[in-house]
This record gives sequence, C-alpha cells and structure tokens, in this order.
Amino acid sequence: MTAPIVLLDGVEKSFGAVRALKGVTLELRPGECLGLVGHNGAGKSTLMNVLSGNLAPDSGRTEINGTDITGRLTPQNAMKHGVRCVYQELSLCPNLTVAENARISHPSISGPGWRRAARELIREMLDQVFPGHGVSADDVVGDLSIAKRQMVEIARAFAVTTAEAKVVILDEPTSSLDAVAAKKLLAHVRRYVEAGGSCVLISHLLGEIIETSDRIAVMRDGGVVALDSASSFDRNSLVAAMGSVAENVRDGADGPPIRASAPVVVETRPMMSGGLSLAAHKGEVVGLAGLSGQGQTE
Repeated sequence: MTAPIVLLDGVEKSFGAVRALKGVTLELRPGECLGLVGHNGAGKSTLMNVLSGNLAPDSGRTEINGTDITGRLTPQNAMKHGVRCVYQELSLCPNLTVAENARISHPSISGPGWRRAARELIREMLDQVFPGHGVSADDVVGDLSIAKRQMVEIARAFAVTTAEAKVVILDEPTSSLDAVAAKKLLAHVRRYVEAGGSCVLISHLLGEIIETSDRIAVMRDGGVVALDSASSFDRNSLVAAMGSVAENVRDGADGPPIRASAPVVVETRPMMSGGLSLAAHKGEVVGLAGLSGQGQTE
C-alpha cells in the first residue's frame, strides 16, 4: 500500500472550553482527492489550519511525505513541504496587482525582472485552471469581482516555482464561482491528482464532492465519523453521516404585510424570453441574490 503523503494522528485542538478537534486521525494519499464534509463547526477548517501551519495543535502527530514535523509546522515550513491552502476568507492584498500577489506567495521570484516572471507565472496558471478567465496579471485585485479574486487565489496555490505544490487544500473553493468556472476548477483538480498531486476538497455542495473525490471523510463534532471511497456514498448517506441538521430548512421570518394599494416605486421588465418581472412597492425590501455573472447588476 502506498505510504500517505500526509498523516494526522490523534490531533487535538481546543479553544477555551470548546474542543474543536477530538483526537482526529486522517491520512491523505499521493494522487488522490480527499473530500472533507461536515456541518459548520464540525472541525474541517480547523484541521486544515493545523495542516497548513496556521494553528498549532494541542497534541497529536503530523507527518508530511514521511517526515515527522510535529511541533515544527509553520506556514513557511508547510510551504517548504509543498502544502498550499486556499482559505474560505481570501487572503489577497487588494491594493496590489495580481502579479504582485503571486510574488508574495512565491518569494523565490526575485531580482531584476521579477515582475515579468510573476506575470508569466500567474497568467499561465490562470489559463490552465480557468481558460477564458478575463483576468490580467496587471489588474489591481481590489478592482476585481469576488469571483475573479477567488480564481487568482486558487491559481496562485497551484502555481509551481522552486517549491512543488504536493498538497493543495481547497476550502469552499467554488463558493463565489459560477457553474462554468466551478466546472473548470474541478476538472483541473482531477488532472492535478491524476498527475500525482494530492488535494483536500472541502465543500457543502455534496454533488461536487462525490463527483470529484476519490475518498470522502465526514466530520462531526470535532471528529471523523465516516471515511470511505466516494463511490460508497450518495447524497443521502452523506447527509445521514453528517447529521440531520443538513435537512433542517427554516423559512425566513415574515415581514409586515404590504398592502395591495401600496404604490410600485421600481419595476423592471423581463430581460429575456421567459424571464420574470420585478416590482418593489413602497415600504418593501426586495432581496436579489445570485452568483457573480448571473445578471443581478444588469
């Protein structure tokens, strides 16, 4: 059996009286995508923060590529061992360009001509992961949409300079992407693991977890409660393993009724055949939601 590239053994982490991780043991194999699911607060992000060196565990053992680095894992050391992480909260510097942000994560790009090298690095990886992305390496990050910022963050994690990306952690990577961009990303994840890389994919979209992962680990209350091949799960069995909270849906609270006689102050006509009109009456708040690029702004 192939030795794991990552081994987390008996990892514990508490925040005051809250035990976020309760002796978690989990391994990641070379050339696999491990799906990690669970409700908010199950411990998924905390566990990945331990692996990426951002949180020191209270106890437990950590191995990367056969090297025991327990007690010595920092973000810099994790990068040195090939661990990259894309967090739910994007970490790009909004006042810098796309290329300059790439340079921050890849300090080996230095000396005269580093800007050109950084431009080429991030442009090439954006083209690989998100063909037709529409992002320039000279764009200021603060001027980009949230979806494009997420594309840049993801491409930066997969980019290779002197330190090879052996393990890429993706924490809710499709949360701001439309369906087309999400499909491109998940296709790249499969290409990456088939070429020998390893990936941890965290998502609340169970369909993309089942479709993309080789194995799936289910976390609940700070521990791993189920672990098996992706083909062994379907949506219902994942929901059951996570706990019934996933099925509990609560409607929003009803606001005060709007009188039929209230005047219409804003009204739009359908933008396409079969579309819906939109009207807002005086004294009414209308919420408009959707992923980037779905027409809300228009």
